[in-house]
Amino acid sequence: MKQKILGSLVGVALGDALGMPTEFMTQQAISEKYGVVRELCAPHQEHYHHHYLTRAQITDDTEQTLALLDAFFRHGKLNADVADEALVTWAKEKDVFNSTYLGPSSKKALQRLMSGEDPQETGFFGTTIGGAMRMLPVALTCLGDLEQAIETAVEVSMPTHGTSLAISGATSMAAALVESFAVVADQESVISAACHGAERGLAYGYPYPAPSIAKRIRWAVNLSVSAPDLQSALSELYDYVGVDMVPHEIVPVVMALFARPEEPMELLIGAANIGGDTDTIASMLGALLGAHYGVDVFPVAMWKEIETVNKIDLEKYAAQVWQRIEDRRACS
Repeated sequence: MKQKILGSLVGVALGDALGMPTEFMTQQAISEKYGVVRELCAPHQEHYHHHYLTRAQITDDTEQTLALLDAFFRHGKLNADVADEALVTWAKEKDVFNSTYLGPSSKKALQRLMSGEDPQETGFFGTTIGGAMRMLPVALTCLGDLEQAIETAVEVSMPTHGTSLAISGATSMAAALVESFAVVADQESVISAACHGAERGLAYGYPYPAPSIAKRIRWAVNLSVSAPDLQSALSELYDYVGVDMVPHEIVPVVMALFARPEEPMELLIGAANIGGDTDTIASMLGALLGAHYGVDVFPVAMWKEIETVNKIDLEKYAAQVWQRIEDRRACS
């Protein structure tokens, strides 16, 4: 379990940094500018991140994940108020309004949170993937309890992504992650948990008309596993499911790649080259792969470089999570 916890954290950061240079590029543009991104690299000189981010640098996907964990360590719980504090603190410390990676839903909600509005209401217009991308802390604090993870995912989503669509994506990801940590989990059980979480999440938040994430997960998985190879799967998912920053595209694509038979690192590289919201797709996929397979599937040199460049200690975070688990066991 220690290796799975560290693996999930490393997967978030590694996927984020791998996908950052290709974010919101088409598959054709990625091929023209980079060939195939297989290693950490700096953004191309024509990319909008070029003047702001460097090789191995993380973005909001990892930063918000770690901010929520920091808040959990301070308060011993995760809910809307704790998420509010975590996100506002992160926004101020990272000066995110002057960054190139703050999403539209998060930007609007953060402005409302900073003005003192109720975190249960500030995310009522958030429809993007920002809630689902930060679900790893929810899973880590609810290991073995899928229903508790779903309820916590709703709370943590509300400050910025409080629509039924966004919450459905978040509860899907939280449920999939909880299942990924289970010793007896397999790819099908993780996909089934994702579908269950997506359906449960529709009961919460501001009702928003959108496709069924659960049904799109099954559709995307079928497309992916029917493809003869990974590159064909990437093309099919790009053309049919989509890779924009919305839950009904990103969550199905992540689950569809997770369901493929290739080695985990090859899948993560595929996510970084699929196009669209690549840093978030790869970050979410990395969390699932690390939780399911453990940290050993990721090259040590790559994630150690990320730690150095971003001045973060993922092993320390993993140790703190493990200590909380041990403390909880001692009290039960």
